[in-house]
Amino acid sequence: MTRIRTFATIACALALAVVAGCSSSGSKNASGGDSVSVGVICSCSGGSMTGFNTPVQDAVRAWADTANAAGGINGHKVDLVLKDDGMNPGSALSAAKSLITAKVAAVIDISILDQSWSTAMEAAHIPVVGVLSNNKPFETSPYFFPEGQTGDKIHQAIIGVAKQAGAANLGFLYCAEAPVCAESATKLTDAGKEHGLPVTYNTKISATAPNYTAQCVAAQQQGVSALYIGSTPAVIAHVAEDCSRQGYRPIYIIQGAAYASNLATAPGLSDNTWIQFSSLPFFADTPAVQRFDTAFDAKFPGVRQDSSVFIHNAIMGWVSGQVLEQAVRNGVPAGSPATADAVVKGLESLRDFTADGLAPGLTFTAGQPHHVDCWFTARVQAGTPQVLNDGKTTCA
Repeated sequence: MTRIRTFATIACALALAVVAGCSSSGSKNASGGDSVSVGVICSCSGGSMTGFNTPVQDAVRAWADTANAAGGINGHKVDLVLKDDGMNPGSALSAAKSLITAKVAAVIDISILDQSWSTAMEAAHIPVVGVLSNNKPFETSPYFFPEGQTGDKIHQAIIGVAKQAGAANLGFLYCAEAPVCAESATKLTDAGKEHGLPVTYNTKISATAPNYTAQCVAAQQQGVSALYIGSTPAVIAHVAEDCSRQGYRPIYIIQGAAYASNLATAPGLSDNTWIQFSSLPFFADTPAVQRFDTAFDAKFPGVRQDSSVFIHNAIMGWVSGQVLEQAVRNGVPAGSPATADAVVKGLESLRDFTADGLAPGLTFTAGQPHHVDCWFTARVQAGTPQVLNDGKTTCA
């Protein structure tokens, strides 16, 4: 049941995206200058996924509370206007239109349906900041500002991490439930050809399958040295356990959107797992991560310790808030109204912004889509995850 409940989120993470639980709230209009109105559109109902996704929304709320406790951003209080798209394209567009009517200064994207409302937001010249920077609008629209690596280079990143791990080739097990997963198989194969690491085996897997023994045996027989599993944390753990039972222990490659802390000690994954992250891993021991932990725990005690619901994407919500906060600092002086145009200018002023090391260097050029081609790498050894490369990024 856990795999069913969590699948819809990480299935989209092969593109690779994850969503958060949301609720509704009121907010002041930003035109008065005493607040900055931030809309949030999230796919938080309609798919039995709220419990799994809630920590991402919680991180955005923790960011807003932290900013307000410090006196706001240049004196502007953050007012969140939270909308739930119900995983329905019509509802998603309606939510976007209501935020446009409310004249929000920016939107934080926690919606797997953002292609249904991206055009409307772009026409209104309202900036959209992360969290789902793997989604298509972040590759094509100058009004969508990613907080981490964009989806156009995800497959190159997976190949790069596999090569760093010493893989001679790569196998790919992708979700059967979403067409985007099959599309990822083709893109991964193309990236492997481009960068000199052949993808020699790929096949779809169902989140509800009783076991994955057949896939493990097939990969082993084909001499697959590294296995990339694109699914939920529960499915990843199940596959590795079934492969271990067959005496098959390849290098495992995981995309960070699907990483939960309990995978570090799961059978088959505890000694040779490599992970690609679009932002600094949540287990990194840095002051910036510690600030997130403190703020999050103060508002949502115990959630970070629950590996059944807390995965890496939560900190991506916090990083999105940090990006937006710096944009407001740069673009909206104290006493001035926090308009969408002002926030856009603030975002376009960012140069190699890292949110104290949490993000790859972010530079946004006016009038152009904002591609982010860099990622963080981590691995698990002896049941312990560790950030590699001194916490520095690798770029495509």
